[in-house]
Amino acid sequence: MTSSPRPTRRHLLAAGAAFAAFLAASAASAASAEERVKLLIGYQDLTVPSTVTTSKVLEGAPYDVEWVILPGPAAQLSALYSKNIDVGHMGDTSLIIEQGKAKDEWVEGNPPLQIIAGWRANDGKYPPIVTVVRTDAKIDTLADLRGKKWSYNFGGFNYLQYVLTGLKAGLTPKDYEAVQLGDQNASAAAFNSGRVDAFSGSIAPVGESIEKGTARVLITSDELEIPALNVFTARGDVLKDPAKRAALADFLARVRTHWTWYADHLDEVQKLYEEKVKQTPARAKLTTLYQKATFQPLDDKLVAREQKIADILTEAGGIPKKINVNVEFYRGFNSSTVGGN
Repeated sequence: MTSSPRPTRRHLLAAGAAFAAFLAASAASAASAEERVKLLIGYQDLTVPSTVTTSKVLEGAPYDVEWVILPGPAAQLSALYSKNIDVGHMGDTSLIIEQGKAKDEWVEGNPPLQIIAGWRANDGKYPPIVTVVRTDAKIDTLADLRGKKWSYNFGGFNYLQYVLTGLKAGLTPKDYEAVQLGDQNASAAAFNSGRVDAFSGSIAPVGESIEKGTARVLITSDELEIPALNVFTARGDVLKDPAKRAALADFLARVRTHWTWYADHLDEVQKLYEEKVKQTPARAKLTTLYQKATFQPLDDKLVAREQKIADILTEAGGIPKKINVNVEFYRGFNSSTVGGN
C-alpha cells in the first residue's frame, strides 16, 4: 500500500495563500452586496409599477427597486415621514397643503420633502382631473351643486379640484353635503353607484359612467388652472445621500424611457390593466388613454402656477398661512426627466 506524500512547507504556504484569497474575495463580494442601493418607491396603485416592470427599463440597473403600494396621498406621506419608503406618489399640490399646515417652517436648503418629478397626459380630450356630476342629479351649472352630495378624498390635486370648484361656484361646504372618503377609488365608487351626485378626482375611475351617459364633466382641472401633475416626492435625507441621489437620477431616466414604451404598446398596457390591475376591459381601455403621459419640467413657470394656487388656498382658508412654494421643488433631476437642467 502506497502512502500519500506529506505536504511540504511550500504546499502549506500556497494553500494558505489561496484560502486567504478566497476569504478576501468572499468578504469583498459580501461588502459589495451590502453596498448595493435599494430604492423604496411608493405608489398608490399597480398601474405605473406594472407598466414600468413590463417595459423592462429597470433591467440591468446597478441598484434595486421595490414598489410599495399605498392607496391615497395621506398614506404616502405617512410612509415617507416614517422612512418606510424613499419616494412617494401623490399630486403636485399635496405638498402645498402639507407645508401650509406644518408646525415648523419649511426653509430653502432643508425642506423635509421635495417633488423630484412630475408627469401628466397631454391630450386635451383626457383632462387629468375633473368634477363630474350624475346626469339624473339635475346639475347644469356650478351653482346647482348646492344641496347635493359631493364625494372627494383629502390631499393632492383631487382635494384641490374639490376646493376650487366650490370657490368658483361661490359655495362653501355648508351649502352641500361633503362626503370625504379614504381614497380616490372609494369616492369614485360612491359616485358610480349613485350614492353621491358629484365627484372630484381623476377622470379614469368615472370614465365608464361618462361613456354610458350616466355622468358628465362639469368642470376640468385645466379650466381651474390646476397643473394636475402626478409627482414623485422624496425625503430631504434621501436627496442628501449621494448614492441614493445617483440611483434616483438613473431611475427617473429609465421611467422616462418607459413612457415612450407605453405610447408604443397601448394594446399591451390595456391587457396588463385587465390582468394585473384587475380592471374591466372598458375601464382598462380608458385608463390606458388617460395615463399615456410624459414628464414635465420642474421650472419657474410651474412654480408660479403652484404659488398662485397656494395663495388662493390661503385666502380661502384652505391652508392657515402663506407659504413659499419654490422650496417644495427639487430641480436637480430635470436632465433625467425632460433633458433640461
